[in-house]
Amino acid sequence: MRLGLLCVVVSLACGGGLASAQTGDEQAIKAVVRAETQAWIDRNADAWKTTWLQDGSASRAVVQAGNYTSQQGWENIAAPMLKDFKDNPVPLPYSPTMAHFVARQQGNLAFVEYDQGMAATGHVASGSPSREYRVLQRTGGEWKIASQITHVVDSFGDTPGAIGDRVNDTGYALLRTGHSQDAIEIFKMNVRLSPQSADAFYSLGEGYAATGQKDLAVQNYEQSLQLDPKNENARLALAKLKKR
Repeated sequence: MRLGLLCVVVSLACGGGLASAQTGDEQAIKAVVRAETQAWIDRNADAWKTTWLQDGSASRAVVQAGNYTSQQGWENIAAPMLKDFKDNPVPLPYSPTMAHFVARQQGNLAFVEYDQGMAATGHVASGSPSREYRVLQRTGGEWKIASQITHVVDSFGDTPGAIGDRVNDTGYALLRTGHSQDAIEIFKMNVRLSPQSADAFYSLGEGYAATGQKDLAVQNYEQSLQLDPKNENARLALAKLKKR
């Protein structure tokens, strides 16, 4: 799916040239899109690869404030993703959500758009929401992703919530890659930025728990629960720590 063809598909979709997907096809299309995201979360390279059209026409782009990345061709898309799976094999603590899903179809071609949330498990909120666009092609009776565009909407704002999300994401990235103390410093900064955020205190608690600092972890989990009594993961984390 070359960029020119992608633009044609988007134009057709926005202008009504593509009809709403049939119920059966829409469910199959949605399943593929969800499977691709879940495979990324699970760090399952084989499952992730099966959702893509693996040829030179595939494309992928991520647009966010201060950064734009794109790859053209399956090999260029797969290489950095598979390296990431290998370097960071631990499943990510994310729970994806999908809203305002729209699928338009014409024959073996489909255009999809939806809002995606990526909350860390047990958190009030984590990560910037994104507006997602996909072009899928049906080949051999199966829908495959031919093109992906991710627009990280909140990264362009300077609201306290957007800034806090970006800081929190940086902390978790450091925690996943073994830089636990650096992650704690980032989480502490986020608490200073957002002293009323249950998520910020929960994250700091996770940082302390990861480094064996039980008392500080308990203190921050409890603060998170005070701010958000419905945070069941904080409650479970506290119970687990207190059993040790």
